[in-house]
Amino acid sequence: MKAIKILVAGMSLLLVVGLGLLGYGLYGKSRGKSTNVSVSSTASTASVQDFGTVVLPVPMGTRLEQTLTTGERVILRLSHEGSERLLVLDPTTGTVSGSFILTPEVPVR
Repeated sequence: MKAIKILVAGMSLLLVVGLGLLGYGLYGKSRGKSTNVSVSSTASTASVQDFGTVVLPVPMGTRLEQTLTTGERVILRLSHEGSERLLVLDPTTGTVSGSFILTPEVPVR
């Protein structure tokens, strides 16, 4: 009977420790930590290169509403007089990769 009590206590301890480690791992993932991230030397040098000053002409009165970084691109959401525009930039070269002009849809009658 004493051996069974020790065995149950030991397994309970392992269960509590395992749940604690699982909780810690999930908490670390939710904060953006990653345990197995590898960065190549070319990717790390490309992100620190200076591309100088980039001038982006926009109409007078344009507001920068939002800035997003997605993978290898930077997206700027601009608004001007009821219309919106998305500029897609390449941060390694400082060039505009493309743009999207968002216009209201005309209702079909």
